[in-house]
Amino acid sequence: MRLPLIIASILCSVIYSSTSFAGPQKKPVNSRKLGLTIKVAGEGWGSARKEMIESVLYSVADELMSRLPKKLVVPIVVTHTDSNPVALYERGEKGEYRVELHARGENWHLYTYEFAHELCHILSNYEENARPGNSKYNQWFEETLCETASLYTLKNLAATWEKNPPSPDWGKETEKLNRFFDLLIAEGHRQLPPHAPLAEWLMSNEERLRQNPYLREKNEVVANLLLPLFQRDPENWSSLSYLNLEPGDASSSLQDYLRNWYLNAPPEHKTFIADVLALFDMRDVIIDAIPGEETLLAVADTSQVMSAAALQKMQDKK
Repeated sequence: MRLPLIIASILCSVIYSSTSFAGPQKKPVNSRKLGLTIKVAGEGWGSARKEMIESVLYSVADELMSRLPKKLVVPIVVTHTDSNPVALYERGEKGEYRVELHARGENWHLYTYEFAHELCHILSNYEENARPGNSKYNQWFEETLCETASLYTLKNLAATWEKNPPSPDWGKETEKLNRFFDLLIAEGHRQLPPHAPLAEWLMSNEERLRQNPYLREKNEVVANLLLPLFQRDPENWSSLSYLNLEPGDASSSLQDYLRNWYLNAPPEHKTFIADVLALFDMRDVIIDAIPGEETLLAVADTSQVMSAAALQKMQDKK
């Protein structure tokens, strides 16, 4: 029965509707002015100049950030790798984050795609609970969010560069970003099977994802579904700062992992996280996390939302 989920969704909108939050359009951000430092170092970049790579990477950060997390007062140092892109767990000598990208030359769409993914890991506290022998059973969800970040950034950076490209001669770069986005989003393996709700799909695939978070073709199914939620309100990329904060998050159930995200997030992100939970059809997680009966009755307009007592009566009859 969907009633508890519907009630929770209505409740979230009632609780937070009186507070003024950012609208659907993300406010322009200059991540350099926020205090972010990105340093491209080393060799292997081919024909691309390091200062131009840095300009692209800052543009990526501008799309995903609305504020600077405290931990990013230290720089992000980016080097080239011939292997897979990665945000390394081991910090540099001065505490800097270390990211390796595979892109080279002037393939700005690839830099965008790769760096958005790795920056997402940093924003979502990827290094928390990353101790030797500590399996991160929910890492697949973080990997999924970071694929969503790549898709989002490709599409939105194309729109930004159409109006204000980093270089006047980059007329074709917007086209490349859009074309790459269209290619990825339409891949057959990213689509849910016909007549298969996500909750049902998750039951069939979650155990494999918990054992191997890098099943990209599985992660990308969910990434496609998460993308519209971020497109609707880009300010919610800041909600990543409240992931992976609890000691048990690495080994908990997905329900507990997402509940902790909901509980740790400030009010302006709770409706968004409730929407993510709704996508997975996790009714109990939402109901358990919302306020108790007295709070419900105090904040909810009874003409818009059923009281907790009435809801409980209906649940008791099921």
